[in-house]
Amino acid sequence: MQLPFTRDRLLRYTDDMRRILALSALSLAAGAACSHASGGGSAPSTPFTGRPGDLGASSSVIDHSGANSGFVGTLQSGAVGDDWQPAGCSGTVPVATGVTGAAWGSEVYGTTDKSPHAVHTSFRFDTSSSFAVIWETDAATQATWVAYGDSADKLDHFVQGVSFTNPPSAEDRLAYPLLAHEAHVCGLVPSHTYYYAVGGDGWWGSVYSVTTAPAVGATDPFRFIVMGDSNAFYDLYAPLQVSAGSYAPMFTLFTGDLVNSGWMQEEWESWFTAGGSLLATIPTMTAHGNHEDMAVGYFALFALPGVEEIYSFDWGDTHFVVLNDSPAPGEDLSQRQAQFLDADLTAAQARAVPPTWIVTSHHRPMFSSDPQEGSNLTVRDDWQPILEAHHVDVDFNGHSHHYESTLPILGTDGGIVDAGGIRYVTSGAAGAAFDAPTPTPNAWSNVYYAGLALAVIDVTPHTLSIQGRRVDGTAIETAPIVLTK
Repeated sequence: MQLPFTRDRLLRYTDDMRRILALSALSLAAGAACSHASGGGSAPSTPFTGRPGDLGASSSVIDHSGANSGFVGTLQSGAVGDDWQPAGCSGTVPVATGVTGAAWGSEVYGTTDKSPHAVHTSFRFDTSSSFAVIWETDAATQATWVAYGDSADKLDHFVQGVSFTNPPSAEDRLAYPLLAHEAHVCGLVPSHTYYYAVGGDGWWGSVYSVTTAPAVGATDPFRFIVMGDSNAFYDLYAPLQVSAGSYAPMFTLFTGDLVNSGWMQEEWESWFTAGGSLLATIPTMTAHGNHEDMAVGYFALFALPGVEEIYSFDWGDTHFVVLNDSPAPGEDLSQRQAQFLDADLTAAQARAVPPTWIVTSHHRPMFSSDPQEGSNLTVRDDWQPILEAHHVDVDFNGHSHHYESTLPILGTDGGIVDAGGIRYVTSGAAGAAFDAPTPTPNAWSNVYYAGLALAVIDVTPHTLSIQGRRVDGTAIETAPIVLTK
């Protein structure tokens, strides 16, 4: 959703810009503290061949004497079809429809900008035993390897990935052609921090770290961040990402509309630049928003479970289901996705040890006090009964450009209940033009804030705590919402 500026919105932006200025010192400190960072993601206006922190071609950190004697298994080469099989992983990875030149990584390097940038992580396979990483280089650099290990000073395991081109649109203004690279590391240990670098022996990037999830069903406490709708306002998203990193989350759940146009490679570059090196250490799981528009870039540049458009994953004793309420034209939300939602939750709850918590996420909110667009009744009618049948605990959304939490709700009429209801949380305040500061009055609304914000979620075996936070770290709610079991 993109709304015109009003006086109230301009005043709200002024307020947030004050907070952003106050955060500038925090941002610089965070950048200095990220000793393994390698900058951002967009192509520089003047191409160059190295970035601060890159390991170069002969770093002692890259240790080919490890147990696997360099690279895992037999190296593969040539073009890639509709999908590909990462070494050691239990499934395949789809090649996004529309990308070109998909091929296995090879030791070929360009001269424009062979240094890996726009490095970002996510999960496609089991979150407790794998991670995925995607990055970019100049179009001539085809080296697509991940070196990883238990120490930042010794990366002695290697995995080969696949490179491809996400074709730019005619309106893109990129400094030079880009090549995307994707690799998956599997067979890892739960709840373990791994260090990794991407690239190849001709030029390795910086060292980052990523932590795997606890085993499915484990009750280890964890924290994650929910935010969405950075849209075209990347200068506002950047300090919010710094703020998110200060909470040390295990991952971010992004509720859609990362960019203003999913078809513009240039906009993805701006988003990766704004997200910075934290994207390489805090995995991002995304929901498709209407501004992603089912574009090639969204599916090419993020590695997600299943068909990537709709999927589920587990983090310990919490089960997550992510849906797409802005699908291809003509799709009825009551069919394919409703069936997936019901079947997935049925299977999760039929496990020998069912999940303690169930979390769902999609872009358009079922309950929103935005005075211009408000609640999406189609999504509510099609999916709310399924959420209630499976006793979902909380449903996270974006689209409305504010932060809002509800009281516990049952029924499509928004009935407030003392127990057994679902909390609906809109966290769509990552920069896009904020909604009016005065909401439409709704009895079910708990708190409403139209300004730069995110949600901090803390999960324990017996509690799930939700706290809205402004960009400067101050709380939106007077106290966290605490669900108990």
